Amino acid sequence: MKKGSGEDKNVLITSLDSLPGYRVVESKGFVMGSALDFIPADRVIYAFFASILDPKARHRLYSNFFKRLRHEALLRLSENAKRLGANAVMGATVRIWRSGYGMYEAYAYGTAVEVKKE
Repeated sequence: MKKGSGEDKNVLITSLDSLPGYRVVESKGFVMGSALDFIPADRVIYAFFASILDPKARHRLYSNFFKRLRHEALLRLSENAKRLGANAVMGATVRIWRSGYGMYEAYAYGTAVEVKKE
């Protein structure tokens, strides 16, 4: 597993309330994971001026940043689910908000469950 990829082969994560092909054996409870990071001011300024020549430069900066932040929160979500003895998270949601100048927090949450393949 790559660091920060947000993928864990041992924990299934879905936004659905059920997992097709699986049945819930036991609910382990609420689980969450969060990640906090910032975009340095010099990168924001660089992206602003670079977008004059390349309109997609700014989009790439923010898109890659938020993708990495979201995956980090999901990775921590799956780690916390494993600590509870779960092998899946259902109803997963990820929220990202600004918490200061250039500072952003991603918060992933859902219900940790133990599932068995049908």
